[in-house]
Amino acid sequence: MLITALLEEKLDNRKNGDDCVFNGYLEDFLGLETDLDPVLKEAFTAIQAKEPEAKIAVGLRSEINKDAISNQIIRYKDVFKLSGKPLVYPFIVYLQKENEAKALLVVPYNKYGFIKAKGLYYCMTEPGSEFIDCKNDIVAICSDSAESIVSAFDALFTQRAGAIQRGIDKGSFTNYNDLKKAALEAAEELKSAAPEVLASLEDRSAKIYEYVTDWFLLKKVLYVQYMVNKTILNSVHEGNVKKQRNQAKINADEITFLSYSEMWRTTGASAEEAPAEETPAEEPAEAEA
Repeated sequence: MLITALLEEKLDNRKNGDDCVFNGYLEDFLGLETDLDPVLKEAFTAIQAKEPEAKIAVGLRSEINKDAISNQIIRYKDVFKLSGKPLVYPFIVYLQKENEAKALLVVPYNKYGFIKAKGLYYCMTEPGSEFIDCKNDIVAICSDSAESIVSAFDALFTQRAGAIQRGIDKGSFTNYNDLKKAALEAAEELKSAAPEVLASLEDRSAKIYEYVTDWFLLKKVLYVQYMVNKTILNSVHEGNVKKQRNQAKINADEITFLSYSEMWRTTGASAEEAPAEETPAEEPAEAEA
């Protein structure tokens, strides 16, 4: 099924659904949204002007795939304690031209947003995902440049998604070590900021979910990005996938975080307020990325 057909099935509250905040024509969204980031507004307006039939899914939600091998190997127990659909895809702009359909996953800009964009892409297209067969039709971007976002969307129908993604990635990191350094820094910043941020909130559950998913995405990127690197496999691990997998897990384990229960305790939440913990799935002895 084309990615546009899959996305069009997602219902927003206008259709009595809760799959996303908004899902429909980009023009309609721009007419309704008054508090959009200026960079995104400029980019989306330019895309709509070029492609009047473009649509957008805003705040699309999905479950954490407990059966995905990479998620089991990462074994970040806290993410399996989250109920419902905790993963949020900020903006997905999509378009079908004749029999070809493409989508651009857009994450609002911040210093480490490019890692979140890659993590969400990996979740969206992992084995078992409904979008797995569309992984070559999706590109993810986080940029402070409206022109870059528009250029990425324009390229969707003229270039291969992988080539577009590699070009976007090169603007954020030059190699895996650079990516890992940024991910570790991002994790530490989240950990340092969380106690004060959470203490200021009367209802902190949504923010705790956000922190847990952010740390999960950092782990996800460090694991998957290492596993898909054939150069690392051959030059570092001599073609031994098991050794590569083990190192990928070690890299993901370096992400520091506050535990789910610690975030509730730090903010003074009572035991009654904090949701009950669930037991995560067992880690498989042998598995591929």
